[in-house]
Amino acid sequence: MKNYTEKELHSLIARFEAKVLPKVEWTHEAHLAVAIWYCSTYDFTTAKNLVRKYISAHNVAVGTGNTDEDGYHETITLCWLIIAKQFLTSVPNMTVINACNTFINNDISNSEFLLNYYSKALLFSVDARHYWKEPDLKPL
Repeated sequence: MKNYTEKELHSLIARFEAKVLPKVEWTHEAHLAVAIWYCSTYDFTTAKNLVRKYISAHNVAVGTGNTDEDGYHETITLCWLIIAKQFLTSVPNMTVINACNTFINNDISNSEFLLNYYSKALLFSVDARHYWKEPDLKPL
């Protein structure tokens, strides 16, 4: 996994918001770093709204359509924001950079982790891509 320096994390966020982050750098770890940063910087509702906006805009900027098959995924995005917020609550005295690196290198941050809560059929459905869906295997 990746360990960000404070400078790298701030660069990631700035380039993400400016829609100039190369597609190749928009990795699972980068998504998680964004979740931690926004959840530590803003209240949850604001973080959620900003992340939605910036992921959709970033996708368009790098040529990824926000379609039924590709691009922004509401349920996955909100799940990771919820998990990031829960993680931050559990480490209230940790700096953002330490929280980011601890989170992205934690077992819960495995890209398959959400399949503990969702069936593949539900998580990867068109409906879940466009709308929030509650887990069908067990609650978050």
